[in-house]
Amino acid sequence: MRRNKTAKAQKTTRPCDFPGCGAGGACRAPKDRSLRHFYWFCPQHAAEYNKSWDFLKGLSPDEIERHLQHDAVWQRPTWKFGEGPTKGRPDVRGDSTIFADLGMDGADTLPRPAAVSETKLVRALDVMGLNMPVTLVQVKRQFKLLVKQYHPDTGGAQAAHRFHRLMDAYRYVSDRLNK
Repeated sequence: MRRNKTAKAQKTTRPCDFPGCGAGGACRAPKDRSLRHFYWFCPQHAAEYNKSWDFLKGLSPDEIERHLQHDAVWQRPTWKFGEGPTKGRPDVRGDSTIFADLGMDGADTLPRPAAVSETKLVRALDVMGLNMPVTLVQVKRQFKLLVKQYHPDTGGAQAAHRFHRLMDAYRYVSDRLNK
């Protein structure tokens, strides 16, 4: 397969862009940092050009640092946790509204009857895949495993909903076990 690509590239009718060279321009080399415009050189001139070409040439140290930081995340937009494109969307909110129907809204600090609290605790543990009796160490261990599995950056949109339910359940369970 590679041999076919090389043979195809050498059959181009494009001339080498190096001044005075009459060979075919089969090798592509970037003209600028945008990497959208290219020279076409013969293999010999492409090797010479690549040795002398510097992607960061002409940038100040601050510009180089900004470029490296931007490149560290593959030129994708980033933002602080809790901000960004999902801020204010009710389907991906970071607060505890998902468990409002269970009474697990994070503001539930008043003492409740034991039977109701037990039911909520059991339901929250079920979200985490745990059963009673459980220790705080077990809850934390399970939480860490599930966060890796359901984090929105790794699991997609479906995982985002499960992730927020998991966060609310963990807050509720850890609060109850710390009392």
